Amino acid sequence: MTDRDICEYELVWDDLVLNPDDIYLSMGRGYVPDNDMIDSLEGLKYEISKIIKPRCMFSFYKSNPARKNHINIDGLEFHTGAVITPYLAEAEYYAVMVATAGHEFQKMQFEVKDSGDIYKEFLLDSIGSAIAESVAACTCQKIEEAASCQGYGVSFPYSPGYCGWHVSQQQLLFSLLPDAPCGICLSESSLMSPIKSVSAVVAVGSGIRKQKYGCELCNKSDCYKNRNRLISKSNWI
Repeated sequence: MTDRDICEYELVWDDLVLNPDDIYLSMGRGYVPDNDMIDSLEGLKYEISKIIKPRCMFSFYKSNPARKNHINIDGLEFHTGAVITPYLAEAEYYAVMVATAGHEFQKMQFEVKDSGDIYKEFLLDSIGSAIAESVAACTCQKIEEAASCQGYGVSFPYSPGYCGWHVSQQQLLFSLLPDAPCGICLSESSLMSPIKSVSAVVAVGSGIRKQKYGCELCNKSDCYKNRNRLISKSNWI
């Protein structure tokens, strides 16, 4: 684990483990697909496996002291907010990471959209979300392996756009990585392209441990993940 070294990987389909919850999230957590949908999803996965080139990149940076509700990475101050900051503030290093399903997958999405097959487009979008989450998980595993060799623990990943960390700080985060890392570009509104991409910060240090993570942290009412959780709960009543 070396400060500012860039680690970049191209993964293959067999590296990915797709969580069904991530695929069905847009349908409502707890959704159970019928056999026809399962067959369609399996067929799509086979198509995707032939073209996809998922990629990830990360780099370690020493932490610096920061103000309340902020962290400081390599001299850059990030307003991570009251919810996320406590999980990152005690880091000795930060791993800045990106992960993406890749341009090949996005091209497939565009082609399906142009074909007018709305059902296939919907399923492909759902699988893409799961792919992005899986590539991010692979990236975090690589970060954890590198950190553990130095006797450090790691946090879960935390991303701009969630839990009070404004998405506009994506621009600052990307400034710590090479231009267009893994082929990912940012729009003026700080959205990533390819769309099925993830950026995040992972805290690394001797006192860092993974702690409770997810909607339990903040219950933000307009977060799409939280909204699906609440919708699915209402469906069980």
